[in-house]
Amino acid sequence: MPCDYESLAKLGSIMGSGGMIVMDETSSMVDVAKFFMEFCMDESCGKCVPCRVGTAQMHELLRQISAGEATARELALLEHLCEVVKSTSLCGLGQSAPNPVASTLHYFREEYEAKIAAGEAAAAGHTPPAGGAA
Repeated sequence: MPCDYESLAKLGSIMGSGGMIVMDETSSMVDVAKFFMEFCMDESCGKCVPCRVGTAQMHELLRQISAGEATARELALLEHLCEVVKSTSLCGLGQSAPNPVASTLHYFREEYEAKIAAGEAAAAGHTPPAGGAA
């Protein structure tokens, strides 16, 4: 596959500043989204509430999911916050901050659901389903 803006755009991807991140199948997409959300949270200028508060809330929800402390309710809230932050932030940072979360939810939803299931099973004293933890 060619690695240029147009080719990536056809696949539904972007090449921001020309950087590319390569990961293998052992990378947790929840943790990847959390990493990018931490960056956006730290870089927010704080002028608008959706970006300042929304990125912090999304980061906390991602932390909870990653740690196995979340339920399907938090996942639904995360999805809702993606839409709110994207549509109400004033600048490009806030408007694009939800993209890594939305993208990983779209392509790797099962990883989010597995972490939630593993956390719920552990809280109930059960063994998590195969492939559902960490």
